[in-house]
Amino acid sequence: MTWLNTIRLNSKSADVRRRAIEALTDTSGTDALDLLLAGLADEEAEVRGAAARVLGERGEDQAVLQLIFALGDSHADVREAAATALGRIRDPQAVPALIGMLKELNNRTRASAAAALRELGWRPATQEERALFEVASGHARSAALAGGAAVESLVKELKHDTGFQRRAAAEALEGMDDPRAIKPLLNALNDEDATVRVSAIHALARVTGEPVRHALLQKLREGNPQVRLAAAQIVAKSEDPALAEVFLGLLADQNFEVRVTAIQYFERLRDPRAAEVIVSLLGDSDSDVRQSAAKALGVLGSPAVIPGLVLALIDEELLIRRTAGESLKQIDPQWALTEGAVSVLPQLEGALQHRTPWVRQAAAQALAVIQGAFVATLAAIPDTAEREPKLAVP
Repeated sequence: MTWLNTIRLNSKSADVRRRAIEALTDTSGTDALDLLLAGLADEEAEVRGAAARVLGERGEDQAVLQLIFALGDSHADVREAAATALGRIRDPQAVPALIGMLKELNNRTRASAAAALRELGWRPATQEERALFEVASGHARSAALAGGAAVESLVKELKHDTGFQRRAAAEALEGMDDPRAIKPLLNALNDEDATVRVSAIHALARVTGEPVRHALLQKLREGNPQVRLAAAQIVAKSEDPALAEVFLGLLADQNFEVRVTAIQYFERLRDPRAAEVIVSLLGDSDSDVRQSAAKALGVLGSPAVIPGLVLALIDEELLIRRTAGESLKQIDPQWALTEGAVSVLPQLEGALQHRTPWVRQAAAQALAVIQGAFVATLAAIPDTAEREPKLAVP
């Protein structure tokens, strides 16, 4: 049948030649080997790739040098097939060329080279080789263990055709603080995959400078809520008072986590001027926002928010009621005697008719605290009539 394959290999049809090559998988003899080696030089990539695959499946150790040469083929599919074949044959001669393939931009060929090196039992000799190998194997985070030697490989991985791998590369670059990564990460802020943009934002968290600051501020207006959140969380850590206007706007963000982040920014800033805006969030639809607002108001310490915090004592969430009570004590231990507390007595009394039992109970308790404080105060006032000294009767 070798003579028939020889005829087919002279066909003008690349598909016929490819099938002729594949038919040699189980054919023994030097003639078959010669035909396969000739196939590695075919003008069509699909034929060359088929020849490389069959040589690997046959374990043709006599073809190692030709397969090593095929690692430099212009077509990625051929390079991939040659690397896989060399991994199956397991000839150490292929190691240097396979290591060189780890630097390729094509993801599949890199992965096939890494797999072949693994089959050969190869171990990296340097940190750079370790990083290249891990990245090619799809293990970006493991590559980061190589430190600065991994930066170049991880930066290239930011252009991977799979969003998952680009995200992993950005995550691996987080905390590496290497100038070579800044520009690629800034580019990654515009990645089509929102999760990559989020990871790039976190990777830039420790980087200072106007370009990064400007880019992160731009992301606060991003349409994706998770991207806005990531940017807000990183920018808020600067605790820069100059950003107060920006974070005032974020208090009205559609995403509740962004609103919480904005509240926490003002809490850390300890600017009492923000209290007037934050107090309105005690009526937010999200319980996490209400609790964060109640906690922050206690830290900000503005007496003007006492009415709002008193009404938060009848929130439907127990944790918010407790937080509001603690914040009231922070602002004024005698809050129950303040005009602010007295001003909301009608609302508290109205809550006694609320449909929810625990809200009615909370309202009754708040009223009792306020009324009790006034009774105690009146009881402490001296009775001057009883305390006047009696005149001696002559």
